[in-house]
This record gives sequence, C-alpha cells and structure tokens, in this order.
Amino acid sequence: MAGLSHDAPNTAGPSNIPNSTTVHRPSDVILDHVPVPVQTLPSRQFSDISVTTEPLPSTCDVEVMTDLRSIDPSPSPNNHAAPSTPLTPLTPHSDSKDLATDIIGVQDGKNICQADADTVRYFSQLPESDPESSTHVVHIHHHDWSSRPEELRDLIAQTLREGKCIVIRGTDKPQAATLDVDYLEDRGFSQLMRVSIHDVEERTRDYTYPQVEGTIEEFIRNLDDPNKIQFILDLPYTGAGIPEHLRQFDHGIVHGWNQTTADYPIDAKVHPDNFLLNGWALAHHPGVVTNFHHDSDGGVTFVQPVLGKKMWVTAFPKNEKISRTTFLRHSLQLTNLLEIRSNIEANWDMEVVTLLEGDLFIQPPGQYHAAFTPMASFAKGAHCLNFELMHEVELSRHVDANKGNFLTNQVHEHSIETLERMILHLPRASSRTRLFTRPLIALCMMVIDAHKYVAAGSDKKKSRTTSTTKPALAISKAIIQHFWTDMEKANTVYRLGPGKRPGVQSLTYPGELVDREELAKCLQRFTNF
Repeated sequence: MAGLSHDAPNTAGPSNIPNSTTVHRPSDVILDHVPVPVQTLPSRQFSDISVTTEPLPSTCDVEVMTDLRSIDPSPSPNNHAAPSTPLTPLTPHSDSKDLATDIIGVQDGKNICQADADTVRYFSQLPESDPESSTHVVHIHHHDWSSRPEELRDLIAQTLREGKCIVIRGTDKPQAATLDVDYLEDRGFSQLMRVSIHDVEERTRDYTYPQVEGTIEEFIRNLDDPNKIQFILDLPYTGAGIPEHLRQFDHGIVHGWNQTTADYPIDAKVHPDNFLLNGWALAHHPGVVTNFHHDSDGGVTFVQPVLGKKMWVTAFPKNEKISRTTFLRHSLQLTNLLEIRSNIEANWDMEVVTLLEGDLFIQPPGQYHAAFTPMASFAKGAHCLNFELMHEVELSRHVDANKGNFLTNQVHEHSIETLERMILHLPRASSRTRLFTRPLIALCMMVIDAHKYVAAGSDKKKSRTTSTTKPALAISKAIIQHFWTDMEKANTVYRLGPGKRPGVQSLTYPGELVDREELAKCLQRFTNF
C-alpha cells in the first residue's frame, strides 16, 4: 500500500481483489443434556480448559436477542432470580473454568450448560491463528509501530478493507489486579450503578432475553456464587474504547459529526448511540460462552482485554466471491454450530486468536465471531464507521435487515444519522481522505434507500427523517448521477464490478480510488455558504 514502510507486515492471503469476506454475532443456543462421565483430555489450543470425548449433542435453529427490553425502574422479580429447582453445585468458582465439567451445576438430573461445554470443546479443536501463516488475521506488535501512527492507521485500513482482522500485541501493559468493586470504582463505575446483567441460567430458559436487573455490586458478589455465571455487555465507557493514536480512524465522529455542524447545525434530537458506541466496556464472570454472531449496524469493532483474557473465534467464508444470497444462507449455518458441523466446515475457515491483557483486536464490519472468557475479565472496546469500509458496512446492514434476528446480538437504530453526516462532509473532505468506488456507492445507497436497512426485529418506522436527510439525499444523488448516471447502473457496478460478470468480484473488494478532482466538480455547489 502506498505510504507504508518497507517493513510493513505482509497482509497477503487472499488479497482484496480476490479476497475473503467478513461477518459477526451469536445465536445463544442452550439445551439440556444428561451429563455423562467421560475422560478429559488437554485442549490443544485453550490452555485454561479441558475437553471431553463424547459425541456432540444436537442443537436446533434458534433466534437470538435483538434488543433489550425496556427496564422498569420499579422493583422486579428478576432482580434476585432464584433457580426454579435447587442446583447442586459441583465445584466452587475459580480463576478459570474447565468446561468439560458442569459449569453451573445439575438441575433435575441434567447439566443445564452442556451445550456451552460442547461448544467450547469444539472451539478448542480449532487452529490457533498463526502470525506467520494466517491468511485472515494480521499479527503485529505495538512497539514496532508506536512511532508511526499514520502508517499504522493505513495498515489497519488496508487490512480491514480486505475483510481481514488485525491483532496488535502489547498496546497496553498488563495489570496486576482483581476484578472487584474497587477495580470498577477506579474506572468510574459506581458499585450502585444499575446494569442489565446477562445470566447464563436465564439464557437456558429464554435465549431471547437472558437479562436480569441488578447493580455492579450484585454482579461482583455473584462471582463467588458457584451457581452463577453472568456478564455485562453495555457498560458505557465513552471515549476510552479506541487508543488515542487511532481515534482518527473513526470517520463518523472525526469527519461526520465534528466537521459538519457549521454547515448543518444540530437542531433535533440525536440518538445517543451515535456517541455512546464510541466507547464501551465488558465485564465477565469465568466460563462465559458467546456463540457466533456479528455486531449489528456495520461498525468496525475494537476490543481490548484490560483484565483477564479472551479466546476470540473468527469465521471467514472459504469462497470470497460468493453471491450475497449464498453468503446470507451460509451465515445462517453458524447459528447451528454443533448440529451441522460438516456443512459449516465446508464453507467457513475458522481460527482462534488468544487475546491477553493489553492486546488490541480490530475486526471489520460484519465479521462473524464467537468468544470464550475463561476467567474473570474486564475489557474495553468501541464501534466506529470509516469511509474506506462502507462496502462492508452495507453488507453487514443488509444481513441485519434480512436475518438480524438470527445473526446479531443487539440491534442499534442510530447509524443513519452518522451516515448522513458522513455524506454531508464529502464536499469539504480533505484530499488525504481515501475514497474508493464501492464504499462510496454503498454509502450513497444506504442514505438514499435507508428504509431497506432497518434491522429485522426493530421498528420499521425508525427509518425517520431529520434536518440532515434532505441535503444528504441531494449530495448522494448528485454523486450517483455524476459517476454512474443512475442508481441501477451504480448498483450493477457495486454488485458485479465494471465487467458486470457474476462470480468475479469479491464481496470485500473496494474498487478503485475515486477521482477526487471529478468529485470536487460534482460537489462544488454544496460548498457555497
């Protein structure tokens, strides 16, 4: 890539022009199975667990949570949910979980978390991502790039643009600490803070709504309860999710919101997720399994363990040139991991990235991933949008609109506001901002046909108009007309490439660089005061 140092890591594997595609989030399937005494064997990849050798149980097609229920501030029976039948605890909580055993306990003679144990056993058989040979994940160390932040941002953009992930080792120093009330208080989270706690036992009863209401203090107290495995996914941590030297990668905030309000003042209500998703934190008990999913609404995902570690399991299509219809069908296979294993392995490459304290993992929009957290963990992260990745954003939001209730873990409905702001920035965009043809078409499509990208399971009426909708539409339509005559021709180029032949263009191919002089001519009239 132009501008990169000669010692930049080789991101090859299937490069962009043929390239692999990416995707994201889980279907939490939990079934009850009678536990069978088995011999345990050392896991090949996961140092903190053991695996069993009995046959895999069957699972079934399921949907996953697509939104949080509105929380009534009054006391609720869920606040202190007790098992309907007393559980027989097997082992006390420890710093890590061995999922070959019953990780919560036996209820009515059944291991209520057998499916989680079987899933982790399957994960343990997957290959660890190899820094030397992986064609899907680029591995670098922060100390090799700390003095070259611009080149690092270029490398990240190139990697994600090709549908690959990148892990940056040693971004922060590991901490000698324990996940407790004091630890979270030191990071600004009051022990009395009200939170929505995901409870694994509740998930066995209702995978669409596994939350119970509680506080930080209750969540920490339950770490010592051998019958509890819980986690929190939505701790607001605004501004802390992306390292300072990488924050310019967030084009939605840096370009979209920061640089358009003089021309287009904010004069209406704005969805808070436009800013809250810029930084969040996760807190996990030991033993949490998160099944395959993608993160909704097409954001780039940054995730960094601060305390503890995570096994991050990534899935990539074997054929990077499949149609969108085939891609969607193959995506649904990931919701049935244990039952149709052979079909999944025929269509998907999977590898595990072990994330230690201080490691930073960045994945492109729509990346399918699962995770296992073997020990008490606190992690931080963020979602953001970037002009170079809009083709992957569009594909991810297309999946959300069609099958979001199967393939994502939580629906967000704010993105159109940021997408409109990014369009409004284009007439004044710096020549240093790289723009590619397919991402540009995708961005215009998502603004012009916003109603087509409302996630399944959400309110279709949420595709609303604001004071920025009309000018954003005008700019988007001007771009389409100037470069591609009309939306039909633009869509053909976007789907099939300039040659208009199916099966030639990768879903993650970004196209050519946009002629900035032509774009400036096209948008000149939108720069008048």
